[in-house]
Amino acid sequence: MPKFEFRKVRSMLIALFLLPTTTLTAHAHPHVWMDVKTNYEIDAGHKLSAITITWTFDEFYSSFAVGDFKKQPDGSYAQKDLDSLLKLNLDNLKDPVWHYFTEVKQNGKMVKFKDAIARSTSYDKKLGRLTSSFTLPFETPLIPSEKAPVKIRIFDPTFYIDLEYVKKDPIQLTGDGKDGCHVATKIPNAEYVWAHLPKSAFTGGDGSAAEGFGSYFASTTTLTCPAS
Repeated sequence: MPKFEFRKVRSMLIALFLLPTTTLTAHAHPHVWMDVKTNYEIDAGHKLSAITITWTFDEFYSSFAVGDFKKQPDGSYAQKDLDSLLKLNLDNLKDPVWHYFTEVKQNGKMVKFKDAIARSTSYDKKLGRLTSSFTLPFETPLIPSEKAPVKIRIFDPTFYIDLEYVKKDPIQLTGDGKDGCHVATKIPNAEYVWAHLPKSAFTGGDGSAAEGFGSYFASTTTLTCPAS
């Protein structure tokens, strides 16, 4: 089982650290918060071809992330600097341990997707928050049927970052094949999860924090489409 340790990276994902000896107390609660939106791209034939994910970071981390950049006279930042943050994040998150903070399963098996495609990055000078968007195209488009629904979870395995769907319109369906498709989201009760965590969630075989702690708190989205 991989072990986690933290090394500071001045990028939009302060928590992407992969070194040994992290204890549970280092990541038993989040230190960075993201609001999440997703867009499921459904092609003709009701095939899920890609997922576009949008992150909006909390004010504290956003301020940290742009700390090395020169502020423009209007209070914003150069687009090339903001774009470089997204590129750095996606390069870091390509690692199989992180998998872009996205887990997709069908029939109980992990589904592979191609390298992420950067879409946009912006800074809201009024709110002081960064927003980034990227697309994960699947190697092979999926057919999310009633018998074989597609299940999606977005989470940081270390739980250092808390990723939560926005309250209004968190998931959009787009594309020629979206009609008739349905999305259901199950959000775990955090208090219940804490009270019923198994011992394995707290320690690995060597006493280090177990891999995937954040998965216990992840919302699960289930996508189904009618037969073509």
